[in-house]
Amino acid sequence: MSTGAAELLEIYEATGDENAFREAKRLYEEAITETSDAALLTGYGYLLECHGRNWLRQAVRHYERAIELDPMADKPHYQHINALAGLLDADDAVALHEHRLAASPGDVREHRFLASAYVAARRHRDAGRIVEAGLRLAADDPVLIALRGESRAGADDVEGALADWRRAVELEPEDIGPLFSSAFLLERAGRIDEAVAAWVAIVAWNESRGYDLQAEWPRRELARVHLVRDDLA
Repeated sequence: MSTGAAELLEIYEATGDENAFREAKRLYEEAITETSDAALLTGYGYLLECHGRNWLRQAVRHYERAIELDPMADKPHYQHINALAGLLDADDAVALHEHRLAASPGDVREHRFLASAYVAARRHRDAGRIVEAGLRLAADDPVLIALRGESRAGADDVEGALADWRRAVELEPEDIGPLFSSAFLLERAGRIDEAVAAWVAIVAWNESRGYDLQAEWPRRELARVHLVRDDLA
């Protein structure tokens, strides 16, 4: 059975044929219920990875079209950067936004986009440089301040990152993103009690706005971090 799945994987990798993907997926899943063979699990993982990349490439094309249709909408720019990073093409996003900023050096949005691209490419020092240049244009821009937090976190400046994210939330209370960044960083830093408090705040933020569905995943994360804390006790 596994040979057939492996052959279908090769076909899918080469052609992107969705029928080959679906049949390979079915065969792998049938086999995985019967064995823990490492090669089989690796093949199935790679099948899913290939599928994910193909869908990400489609996402990139849709974001590019959205940007063409509505250049002033911010979200497709950020999603485009993230999708390219997921394809390990963050350098393409960097090159694109370096060019855009060079063409519009006084545009705060372009500073935000390029700083985001640098963060995605893990070029944290460059991200910080662009953030500081943007803040000279708009000193209290919450997006840039949050991005400075990302660049500081990437440089292992935990306290600086947390301070920036607190300030970003103060400036824009309706953007919860910095709270998530804080929760993840606190856990990575081993500050579990503070991570718990951050997840409590995230859940409360959603519940206070009636976002019950959006609160589901944070509730699960809160329960998970509680377990981490219990294990450390």
